[in-house]
Amino acid sequence: MNGINKVFVIETQGWEKRKIQEPVTESVIRGPREGFVEDLRTNIVLIRRYLQDPNLRLKTFQIGRRSRKDLVVAYIDDIIHPDILKEVIRRIDSIDMDDAPESGGFIEQWIEDSFLSPFPQILNTERPDKASAALLQGKVVIMLDGTPPFGLIAPTTFGNTLQSPEDYYERWTIGTLLRVLRYIAAFIAIFLPSLYIALVSYHPGMIPSDLAFSIAASREGVPFPPIC
Repeated sequence: MNGINKVFVIETQGWEKRKIQEPVTESVIRGPREGFVEDLRTNIVLIRRYLQDPNLRLKTFQIGRRSRKDLVVAYIDDIIHPDILKEVIRRIDSIDMDDAPESGGFIEQWIEDSFLSPFPQILNTERPDKASAALLQGKVVIMLDGTPPFGLIAPTTFGNTLQSPEDYYERWTIGTLLRVLRYIAAFIAIFLPSLYIALVSYHPGMIPSDLAFSIAASREGVPFPPIC
């Protein structure tokens, strides 16, 4: 370079890789049509396109005593809580296996809090825009080279599972309304069957007579009672 009395040696080797395509599991109507691929370098470039923040950090690890696969932990230095970053790094350092299988699920099992929990403790995403939004919320994004095109987002909460990538591309009023509707739908799906069984089996007197007769008539051909 003109004016610099140094020589830079830059690695330019490459290999065949899949082209960037539209995400399969997180397609949206409004929003970009690009998703992660199996190549780690390409995924890093996709995140840097959304976040050109000088505080974006990429910490590299090698997973697997024999396979030595590259794993990257992405975070924003001045946003993430230091204790969260320290705990994520500690759990990744504790991974001890000969080979990192071609699945981020094994990494997820190593670093999650409890394998007995029925709720997801780490989110998976194949969208770089969703991963970038998570980084801005103080989370970390974990990517493993050569795995299916998903990044891991940690930590996560139950509310994150009811969010949609399309929420970020709607007006805040529409996005908030859609999110509230998801909460209501989840509440109905969980509690309405139990409420129906409680009324039919234990408190039939609380049901109007016409509705009770209608329910009884609709169950004439059903060989099983509402509750055993």
